[in-house]
Amino acid sequence: MLTQLIKLLENKESGLSLSEISRELNAQPSAIMSMIEMLVQKRKLIEIGPDGKHCTSCGLESDCNLLKAHGKRYVVAPHN
Repeated sequence: MLTQLIKLLENKESGLSLSEISRELNAQPSAIMSMIEMLVQKRKLIEIGPDGKHCTSCGLESDCNLLKAHGKRYVVAPHN
């Protein structure tokens, strides 16, 4: 399923949210979230905000109204 998740996101330049990924893969959000967290840790995926910017770069993640309203999105990390 990890491979399916990465392949799903490879063609999504603006990324997908947790609910969109869950729907596409027909899986529970909790199962998808654990896979996403692992792939983010391994730097295979990147968390972005709904505006397309990287959440980790601004430092205001806990106070972000845009993020609270729309949630994070996930994209495949660029290959080094």
